[in-house]
Amino acid sequence: MLGRSAKVPAKIISGRLGKRIAILIVVFSSCFTLLSTSLQLGLDYRADISRIEQQFNNIRTSYLQAITLSVWSLDDSQIETQLVGLSQLPDIEYVAILVEDEIAWEQGEAVSSTIRNMDFPLNYSAPGISAQDIGKLRITASIDNVYNRLLQKAGVILVSNGIKTFLVSGFILLLIWLLITRHLQTISDYLRDLDFSRHNNPLKLNKRQKDQSQYDEIDNVVQTINHMGSSLEQTYRSLHENKLHLQQLVEERDTLLEKELHHKEQLEQRVMERTQQLQNSMDDLRSAQDLLIETEKMAALGNMVAGVAHEINTPIGVCRTAASFQGENAKLIRQKMAEGTLTQSDLRGFLDEVEESSHLFESNIIKASNLISSFKLIATDQSYDAKQKFNLHNYLQSSIQTIYPQYKHQKVRFNLQIPEDIQLNSYPGALHHIISNLINNSILHGFEQKQGGNIVIHAECEGDHLILDYRDDGRGLTAEEQKKLFEPFFTTKRGQGGSGLGMSIVFNIISRQLGGRAELPQEETPGFHLRMHIPIEAKELTSTETGN
Repeated sequence: MLGRSAKVPAKIISGRLGKRIAILIVVFSSCFTLLSTSLQLGLDYRADISRIEQQFNNIRTSYLQAITLSVWSLDDSQIETQLVGLSQLPDIEYVAILVEDEIAWEQGEAVSSTIRNMDFPLNYSAPGISAQDIGKLRITASIDNVYNRLLQKAGVILVSNGIKTFLVSGFILLLIWLLITRHLQTISDYLRDLDFSRHNNPLKLNKRQKDQSQYDEIDNVVQTINHMGSSLEQTYRSLHENKLHLQQLVEERDTLLEKELHHKEQLEQRVMERTQQLQNSMDDLRSAQDLLIETEKMAALGNMVAGVAHEINTPIGVCRTAASFQGENAKLIRQKMAEGTLTQSDLRGFLDEVEESSHLFESNIIKASNLISSFKLIATDQSYDAKQKFNLHNYLQSSIQTIYPQYKHQKVRFNLQIPEDIQLNSYPGALHHIISNLINNSILHGFEQKQGGNIVIHAECEGDHLILDYRDDGRGLTAEEQKKLFEPFFTTKRGQGGSGLGMSIVFNIISRQLGGRAELPQEETPGFHLRMHIPIEAKELTSTETGN
């Protein structure tokens, strides 16, 4: 019995839940006690200070006149008696009368570390005598007594509340152990030893049995655990029976798998043969597509050569005419010089014509040089499209300048909205091919019902991708045309020279060679709009992938 009774307090103290609740109660009660004690001490301190102030007021009203008369009459015995009476008042330590700022009479001693002084002037007045200042009464009150009383009171309050708090906490800890903790430990031990492979007895707590109507929360938990245990035991038995049944089904499945394995091997062989046939067909289609792309490239290059050649002939013809005219004028001046009939006005006119011809030479040669430079850049990229770094604004400007002669009679206006600092490391020839195909589509299909139109090319960087928008204000696309736009051989000009490969080639170049994607934004504005997402840094491609 002694051993069991010794274990009970140990179990009560060792319970974490009860210990945590008891600690929280002690902490809360201690905080509340400190707060209430501080408030009470503050109120008591203010009351004591008010009492000292009231005492000073009582001295002013009750003692000051009598002391003034005693000092005026120089009645030492009366003064001593009055000072002794003042010094015996509560919290008064020292009383003195000063005459001409020197102590004449005093009683007591100011020994406290914290004091409060109050000086009362001694003014004597009588009939026929004007008011005279004969000295002052100095009263010194001790604040240490106030502090000592407050400390004693705080000690009593804290000790009594501390004892009460620990007693209440201990009682609550005992109640928690009796009503909750020991039953939770019993439930935990029961659940830990639960084994569904054998029959388990119902959980019972070490407490007085009650009717179900008197069950508390712990009793409800026990009832739920017993119900759950019974259900789980039945479920376990059902699972065990299902396991045996599944084992039988697995054996039957293994037999079927062996039969299927042979059939699968035959099917795989057929699939491999069919896959090889499809691969050969895809290779043939890819080769045909690359050939079509190359053919389109060369056709575009041929059209560009014809247009550029025609444009170059114009400035060269102007230069040739100016040179011929200038040569004839030079022969005429030389003849007049030989005959001695050359005048100053003839020479001045000849020089003016030479200067005008020089301006014609310079402007037309610069125009031809720019056309040749742009053609050389674009033609080189078209014939051998290698990955390189280039400025997007300058390159597209040169590209449009090169193909513009083919469409200058169509009254097409170009608007390049491209920042001048965008640098790409990609395939410029592929980009030129895309732009030239889009411009050709706009002129052939978009502007077929009106004379000319506007083409806007907008670019901006978004992370490591370039967003390139191509727009025109032509007739646009129908919903059906948008669905089939990138399909090979789809064209609205069937039988009128349209091959239906332009937009298919554009889509393949964007997705395969440039590693990007193209989309048709859904907008209500008229015209055609294609948005291209192109990597700023293109990946390296093999000759098969580029189509070269």
